[in-house]
Amino acid sequence: LMLVQQKQNIKGFTLLELLVILAIIGAIAGVGFPNFTKWSIDRELRAASERIASILTTATTQVERGIYPYARITFSNGSKGPALNAWGVEQNDFSYYLNQGNILECKHKDIVNSSHQGTMFSSVELSEDVSIYHIIGGSICFSKGGKYFKQEGKVDTQGNVGFDNNKVASNNVIVTCHKKASSCDPINKVFDDKYPVYLVKYSRFGLIEKYKWSYADKVWKSR
Repeated sequence: LMLVQQKQNIKGFTLLELLVILAIIGAIAGVGFPNFTKWSIDRELRAASERIASILTTATTQVERGIYPYARITFSNGSKGPALNAWGVEQNDFSYYLNQGNILECKHKDIVNSSHQGTMFSSVELSEDVSIYHIIGGSICFSKGGKYFKQEGKVDTQGNVGFDNNKVASNNVIVTCHKKASSCDPINKVFDDKYPVYLVKYSRFGLIEKYKWSYADKVWKSR
């Protein structure tokens, strides 16, 4: 008799209670999912910008240490997303080409004259959701002390980006946007506010700075 009574006292959820619980879970998921998506996109673009800064740092470090007296970074389309490759010229080759009167061309395919591509020492391919503004197909070349620093192709023609309320302008920048963004124009500061925008600024001397576009203040903010 006691066993039967205990079983009768065991209660489960009613159908109405289950529907209320499911509705609450759905509401929480509906609020949380857009935030998670936004965070995920920001994380992906930030990671891409970090990888760009990293390969620039690697190239300039190799140059300043004398491992490669002349290094070039190329920007191209990889199998999925943008690809960055770093190439270096050995010291013996570098000295020989200069002594022969060759011009350091920093072309997308050739560093020195038409036959020498150099040695690849670093490579990065970004996510297919990442877009690099304008410079795909161009190159950047670094040398110790910045003497032979050069931008070639689209890197040189992308235009100047304004900093410090447009008091400072520079085209030594690499801007990453989301591929689905309806606009990504760092020159005129026109962006799709549904997506974050990151920027890496570099100098001929190897100084690397990282920024994120602030939609609230309409400026690049250092990070």
